[in-house]
Amino acid sequence: MMHPLPFQNIEAARERIAPFIRRTPLVPLPALRSDFHPNLRLKLENLQVSGSFKARGVFNHLLQLDEAQRKRGVIAASGGNHGLALAYAAWRLGIPATVYLPARASADREQRIAAWGARIFRYGDTWDDAHQRAIAHAADEGLYYVHPFDDIRTLEGQGTLGLEILADVPVVDLALIAVGGGGLIGGVAAALKQARPGIRIIGVEPTGAPTMTVSLNAGRLVELPAVHSIADTLSPRALSERTLDLALRYVNEVALVTDAQMVEAMRWLWTECNQLVEPAGAAVIAALQSGAVDVARYAAPVAIICGGNVDAACVFAGYATG
Repeated sequence: MMHPLPFQNIEAARERIAPFIRRTPLVPLPALRSDFHPNLRLKLENLQVSGSFKARGVFNHLLQLDEAQRKRGVIAASGGNHGLALAYAAWRLGIPATVYLPARASADREQRIAAWGARIFRYGDTWDDAHQRAIAHAADEGLYYVHPFDDIRTLEGQGTLGLEILADVPVVDLALIAVGGGGLIGGVAAALKQARPGIRIIGVEPTGAPTMTVSLNAGRLVELPAVHSIADTLSPRALSERTLDLALRYVNEVALVTDAQMVEAMRWLWTECNQLVEPAGAAVIAALQSGAVDVARYAAPVAIICGGNVDAACVFAGYATG
């Protein structure tokens, strides 16, 4: 089944959400003690409102709801970032919000979501479990379900990130993008490839959650029996037919990185670039450091740092107070 994502729809989403999001920086690397490509640029979505790219897709949803849907409220299931974006956007727009989290979601993320006034429920061990319960809850209360990746409005919103990259680096020839459910890479790749068909799109996902790798290799949607990764926002058991279709059309390859490699990349981003990010946000750097991706032959590569919502309890562990 074909799931088109027209370029003009992504452009319309950009105009729609512009008053509510940040146009995040696309920065060259500082002088480094490393062998990274000298022209590599980082798209810092960790500086986006609510701390990740997810705000783009969420605002694109909520701004198109009718008044009756707004009054009833919205609901989502999330590993953390999508729920935080929903809670923030709903607060900005005066819409009641409910978020389901899996049991393993950190207390820090729950507290951040609650701070924006959303109702929170915990259910199941994984995002997939929370997702099924949230859909049932939505039906029971007549709430609008905002899917984190399997929806055209989500994908159009995430695609606006690609438009920003094109505006800042018109000659971009490679994009490195972390993969969870495929919403980010699907939307961004659709924007980039329609504007620059020769660009290479490389996804990066955890070895413990190779969701896209398995489905692409099979040429069909495959649900993993289990996932295990420190990057919980990159760990659904399956893509969707929509995001798989976009990946088959636009993604050139997918690289795998370990949890240890992502942690090392987090350290590098902090010490070398002064950027504090979550494991998912560091996945693209892990792919470069480990040699899973080689960008030497590209003139203008871009790596998307997709989120910065690292657990504050971990960041400040060991520091004295008072």
